[in-house]
Amino acid sequence: MYDGKKSYKFENTEIGFQQVVSLAEEIKNTILIFEPTGIYSYALTEFCSKNRISIVMVGPKESRDFARSLKVRSKTDKIDAKVLYRYQSHVEPEMVKIPSVNHEAMKVQEMLNVYESIQSNKQRFKNQIESIAKSNKDLLRTLNRLIDNLDTEAQKLFNKIELLLLKDTEIKESYDAVSKIPSIGQKSALYLCAFFLKYPSANAKEMTALLGLDPMIKDSGTFRGKQRISKHGGQQIRNLLYLPTLCAIQHNPRIKKFYEGLTARAKTKKLAVIAAMRKLILMAFSIFKSKEDYQPLLATIEDS
Repeated sequence: MYDGKKSYKFENTEIGFQQVVSLAEEIKNTILIFEPTGIYSYALTEFCSKNRISIVMVGPKESRDFARSLKVRSKTDKIDAKVLYRYQSHVEPEMVKIPSVNHEAMKVQEMLNVYESIQSNKQRFKNQIESIAKSNKDLLRTLNRLIDNLDTEAQKLFNKIELLLLKDTEIKESYDAVSKIPSIGQKSALYLCAFFLKYPSANAKEMTALLGLDPMIKDSGTFRGKQRISKHGGQQIRNLLYLPTLCAIQHNPRIKKFYEGLTARAKTKKLAVIAAMRKLILMAFSIFKSKEDYQPLLATIEDS
């Protein structure tokens, strides 16, 4: 931690957080700026929520880019803390919030991360099978047995995630509504609902940024750079929704019409697919909040 004058080191515990608070002259006017680092930041987020302390979360990529802009090449805890302290000059009022913590959503996200790791290991073993001689039957049997075991464990874990997430009646209603969107299957709906639950107070614009789908334009003088998305977070959802987005472009009338409108205006197919993904997710976000079933002609998409 860095307060503008001195560097400090505290334990990532309730006692450590209380020591941080003791440094502030008036905690009501204090803002903590930090990187969300998965389970390691949950405790701090919960502490700030409970004690009504305002925070600003800076994504790891955004933090790295800011450090590069300051020509900071080294990376240590002290240096990172000083970089984040200087980031306050970039903080807009709407970025400062007292966090809201959903413990169930955090638990579900942890389980989904493990589920993704299991799937990655399974794919790794499948790739190894392709590089092994067919005559090496013992090794092939071992790999196939490992894949089958991972399949079983993955399904068990996914079932537990469903039970935990959908035991709440309201969340179940939202999940059922989201899963009825053409091209959004049960798995995609589950991931989306878990992500939406983590940010209950977010609006559509903030959700777009949280998913890393907010546009970035690099212009300088007469140079006009290509428009890109920030990719500041949300990689798991973006990866998961890529194929459903391609499916939606073909089979979801509203997304298809939107996509074709973009390509007709000379937008590249890549940009149009990204925009279609954003539209699809915001549609799901709107339906998640309203719990109203998807209506091909009447459903509205929140853009702000």
